[in-house]
Amino acid sequence: MKAKSVQMLGMVLIVFLVMIGCAGKKQVQSAPEDPSALYKQGMVLFNGGKYEEAIEVFTRLKDYFPTDELYAPKADLRIADCYFFRKEYPEAITRYLEFKKQYPFHPDIPYVDYQVGLCHYRQMLSKDRDQKATEQAMAAFQNVVANYPDTILAHKAREKITFCRRRLAEHELYVAHFYLRKDEYAAAEKRAYTALEKYSACGVDDQALYYLALALHKQEKDAAALTPLQLLVGDHPQSPFAKQGKKLLASLKEQGVIAASPTGEEIGMREARPTLKEEMALPFRITAKHTQNIVETNSILYTDDVVALGEGIRIRAESLLLTKDANNVPIEMVARDEVVVARGEDEIFGKKAVWSPTQQTIVVTVDAKIKRGMVWKRADAITLHVDTGRIEVAGEQKMEGPGMERIEELEQP
Repeated sequence: MKAKSVQMLGMVLIVFLVMIGCAGKKQVQSAPEDPSALYKQGMVLFNGGKYEEAIEVFTRLKDYFPTDELYAPKADLRIADCYFFRKEYPEAITRYLEFKKQYPFHPDIPYVDYQVGLCHYRQMLSKDRDQKATEQAMAAFQNVVANYPDTILAHKAREKITFCRRRLAEHELYVAHFYLRKDEYAAAEKRAYTALEKYSACGVDDQALYYLALALHKQEKDAAALTPLQLLVGDHPQSPFAKQGKKLLASLKEQGVIAASPTGEEIGMREARPTLKEEMALPFRITAKHTQNIVETNSILYTDDVVALGEGIRIRAESLLLTKDANNVPIEMVARDEVVVARGEDEIFGKKAVWSPTQQTIVVTVDAKIKRGMVWKRADAITLHVDTGRIEVAGEQKMEGPGMERIEELEQP
């Protein structure tokens, strides 16, 4: 009886092993011959927002076809994207960096670099918190701009850099305000100065100027405090900080205090201040990190993070040359290198933009293209009429924007 039971158990085990073997053979036989089928299956899940299932399919593709030159890298990149959309940003960063290390010459490397920046960007904290993620995001986006300057990704990165700079400036001013309340005025001065020196022209200069002036005043450095107060009142008259600044400025003048510096150079401001006559003729307010007077041609050269703000118009460029006549009236303004001219929702890009005060036009040339909503068009020259806002496109070419839809989708909150 015992032997019979053992015999029956043995038969059961044999049948079980045969079933496993058949299943294994069936699984091997079911492996797809073409990786494209698995990739399409993964993309259907990916586009449907089923990222966990998509990761499983893309992982199977990698297991079946680890050396496929087309679909193996695609699967790796889509897996990283899945983690991005699942908001698992640290894991997504790891995957993107591994992709870059494994495929350093892949055509999607610019996209990968941008996505790394976007992962850090999505982890940024409020101004009262640590700003490590903000600094990492800005560094990543600056890398995109430096390495791929003429791409749509670079344009997107520049916008993100602007936001990062403002957040870092706001953090400096948050800390400066904290020090002011704690009567630690030297520390407050340093923070306000940093905001002006490193992150000027990002929308909080008025607050930085007031905090700097107040910190200097509290340290009995009234002569030095006059300069930021004058810049605050003169450049930001509508600011809520200007009202308080005016009171302090009037008080110091009544005491006979004389400014220690006639310009904003010592507090990090890099703006050439025009005369009243020039201001009437020049409808733009120009800021930049560096300025240089060129006596021979009666010009001012602005370089690094140049921004020219006019009535409803914004010009950004790496350099800008403002030329004046013998009476110091502007006769031409030429922006060069990664120029962006924005008016309303229209954005014009190019390598060169020339403003003419007589024609009241801004003409963008050299790789000129215009963005209207989601539509991009190239042209030989694009002319913006400053007075009417009318735009003329000469030598219009085909529409472009490869990958633009994917970029816009990735930036949805």
